[in-house]
Amino acid sequence: MKVFMFFIHTVYWLWLFIVPAGILSFVAYLLYLKDVSNFALAIIIAGSGIVLGIFFAEKVRKKYGLSNFFGGMAGRADLDGKDIAAKNEEEK
Repeated sequence: MKVFMFFIHTVYWLWLFIVPAGILSFVAYLLYLKDVSNFALAIIIAGSGIVLGIFFAEKVRKKYGLSNFFGGMAGRADLDGKDIAAKNEEEK
């Protein structure tokens, strides 16, 4: 069971990491394609995306927990009391 949970948390961590790292790496790639002389700036931007991705993933892991964070995002609308009350009113 611990191996399975380790795998799930690893996937969640990578999911949080890849968003800022991927976005800034894509911007760096576009900057590099525009002019090859921007290679050093593209490396700096991509590197800062990686550092930002690690920082964000670790901050969420330590503050909220990865399972709680993604569980809260997925179930937020279902658990909102106003939405449940509105659905009950519509059914009547």
